[in-house]
Amino acid sequence: MRSLIKTGVLLSSCLFFIAPVHSLQAAEQSQILQIDDPYVLFDKVTQKAFERFKAEWPLVKQQPEKLKEIIREELLPYIDYEYAAFKVLGKHVREVKPDDRRLFVDAFKDYIVTVYAQLFAQYKETQSIIVEPSRDTEGNKIAVVKSKIIEPGRPDINVMFKLINRDDRWRAFDMEAEGISVLNTKRKEIDSAMPRMGISGIIKDLKDKAQQKLNFKDSESTSA
Repeated sequence: MRSLIKTGVLLSSCLFFIAPVHSLQAAEQSQILQIDDPYVLFDKVTQKAFERFKAEWPLVKQQPEKLKEIIREELLPYIDYEYAAFKVLGKHVREVKPDDRRLFVDAFKDYIVTVYAQLFAQYKETQSIIVEPSRDTEGNKIAVVKSKIIEPGRPDINVMFKLINRDDRWRAFDMEAEGISVLNTKRKEIDSAMPRMGISGIIKDLKDKAQQKLNFKDSESTSA
């Protein structure tokens, strides 16, 4: 009985410390989402993400799936994955039943985490990111924010984020790396696959790809 009591006290203590951490994260995310300049917002988001990459990369190398956790916590709150999912469905949105739309959005959210994690899987501790200065976005619903990933002795990597202002909040819906758009690429794939697989098959495919292991240069794991 005493051991059970001690266990209960220990678990309560753990929850006591975990809850404030989650509350702080939620409060910080809410504060960042209230920034009305998309350039400032995404500079803050990407700098914070790169700081965490650098701090936890030794662990990521040992546990590659940790990178998905970082993406989920540091980038996903600032991604409008619902809007992106509907853009990816394109002309097929009206053909899909409401329940299947929700299942698609949920599957697409997890898929996006894996895609973004794979894109950043080649991160190096010597890299940093620079976001272009703010531009006037008054009256605009869409903003294109350009950035560069810099590494000494190597060419810069151009990365562009597209953000949309919905519900008075700026969030990203697409990322383009070296001219390749995540959204456009997936939209073409789905448009081609819909007649063959239907929405159920596409949802299953997204779920399967979301579960795939990350592909690091020095790893034998399979790509997402």
